[in-house]
Amino acid sequence: MFKRKASLPLTTPNSIIHSSLGYAIKDINTIQAQRQLSRLYNQVISKGVMKDIFEIDCKQLQSELLSNKSPLATWNISLKDLQVKHYLLARVLALLYDNMLTIKSSGVKVNQIQGGLIPIVEICTHKEIFTNGISKELKGKNVYFASQLMSSDGTRLLRYKDLKHRTKINTQGRIPSWFKFIETKLIEEPLKSKKVKTDYQLGYNIHSVDIKIDNLKTKNWITTFHDKPIIGRVLDNSNEDKICIEHWIQDLENDQISPSVQLPILKKCGRCEVKMNQIRNKKSNIKVRFITDINIENCVKINANLIQNNCYIADMAIYEALAQAECKYYRKTSINECIIKKVNGLFKYIHPSDYRNVLIEIANSLTQETDIEIYTDGSMKNVATSEILIDYAFVINAPIKKSFNCEIVDNLSSNKTELMAVILSLMICPKAAN
Repeated sequence: MFKRKASLPLTTPNSIIHSSLGYAIKDINTIQAQRQLSRLYNQVISKGVMKDIFEIDCKQLQSELLSNKSPLATWNISLKDLQVKHYLLARVLALLYDNMLTIKSSGVKVNQIQGGLIPIVEICTHKEIFTNGISKELKGKNVYFASQLMSSDGTRLLRYKDLKHRTKINTQGRIPSWFKFIETKLIEEPLKSKKVKTDYQLGYNIHSVDIKIDNLKTKNWITTFHDKPIIGRVLDNSNEDKICIEHWIQDLENDQISPSVQLPILKKCGRCEVKMNQIRNKKSNIKVRFITDINIENCVKINANLIQNNCYIADMAIYEALAQAECKYYRKTSINECIIKKVNGLFKYIHPSDYRNVLIEIANSLTQETDIEIYTDGSMKNVATSEILIDYAFVINAPIKKSFNCEIVDNLSSNKTELMAVILSLMICPKAAN
């Protein structure tokens, strides 16, 4: 049939059909590619109903691929690697890709999906997305980015159960293989910590948390920001704007692994660095440690159920509940866009957050300064005991009077303390300052 179409004698060797040599005819694959390219181009520039149908085909294929852009804009899959079935458009694009042909037209719509970071197609190959069931489970769920599966502070992967608060994914039953596969891609040691690899860590998503909080009652559970993100239970809400809470903390069974992989069990705080007051419970005559004057607008309401021995289990990971409170705090206080950039810049690596906030406050006070005088030091000596404390510090003498110091716990080194003091000093200074 091909010989008749090409007006060739029937005695022409079949090998000639697949070669441009001998009879000076085009290779059959070249002819197919050119015809498909012409057909595809006509669909791109078409109008009316045909254009609408073609755009629907593109969006369906985009959803199947979990791509954040139209397949016409970012196609890089060859025909031999193609995993999509029953999509003629996908096979045409793969054929054109193999022959180094692309569509360049103003009629091509990128259809870029925004609102997330780290597209899933950038951390998983096309084959991995289909062989591990990622496409099957996530298509139609509006999940295209790894950031949708991560905590609000962008440093940890959410538990599978916690995806119900973010997406349309049904999280009942056991953890599926597709989630475990993504977990191995993002996390170094999933059994020890939920913290993602440095390359995938993001900044605070300050717009991810709803700022409204309604019907806050006594005994409700909340997270808030009080020098640091904390979790507590409402003791008194008689004031419209302020509440009094009892401080609770996560009950950790194993100190050899991260709290992020342990159950979100809550227990009353016995003693910690958070500033508190004490009162006696009128019914039990037991001292209760509480925090007063907590701003309701900085609170995030969570749910927790009693399990045993005055212990409760939260319905979401503790690290995510605390991260939401921190994001809400930054959203309400970070009116200036440059402050948000500081929070999501190098400062996001400073932990705990109360140290980070002190540094950001100092940095904000130096924003307009051009000449700054800073003294740095490490390994400070305790005069009373002659003990060497592995600390680092800096003191600002001009144009304002400020100081900061912090203790090093891990990997003790005098060189490290000196270097960290200098690095922190540079971080708080404006770029153009002397």
